[in-house]
Amino acid sequence: MDYRFSDDFIEVLDISRDEAFRTGWHNICPDHIMLAILRQRTNGACDAMEALGLSADAFKTALDDALFVDEQIPWEERESINLSDSSVSMLQAAALEARRCKADAVSPLHYCLAAIRTFGSYSHDWFADNGAGLRTMVEASGLRWEEYGLATAPEKEAAAPDPGILAAAIEKRLREGYVPDNPHLS
Repeated sequence: MDYRFSDDFIEVLDISRDEAFRTGWHNICPDHIMLAILRQRTNGACDAMEALGLSADAFKTALDDALFVDEQIPWEERESINLSDSSVSMLQAAALEARRCKADAVSPLHYCLAAIRTFGSYSHDWFADNGAGLRTMVEASGLRWEEYGLATAPEKEAAAPDPGILAAAIEKRLREGYVPDNPHLS
């Protein structure tokens, strides 16, 4: 299965390493990817949150409060920050959301839909605590619920994506795509 990420989501994946570094983590967890989405601001996920009256600033503050650790990572260890297994799982879920939305690429919106559906992250809890359910987020994004892949009976669920292929593709992107003086990373 070929995985394609939208340009804005590729940028999010690049920024997520900075978010892990900034918060003192040695790996990129699902909430670091969400922080990168919130930092980017110009994406469908932030637009849908705004349409629901959700504050990206309040979301970022909540994630920062939950994630910051006292001990920071030395700069020379920055390149060793990689995706956690839970991030790879969430990215697989985002790929499935893209498919349900009949999109040709995984975007920040699909990642948010996956976070809403997947327990175990601060992002999921924040969405739940703020009344952002799957249907409300789908509709706030401009998609019609009736056209969303869960609204109708599935014809046949395709085989789950191979986690190794997805992990390798994302790791390759993170390794090749990082540019230290990228203005989006400051």
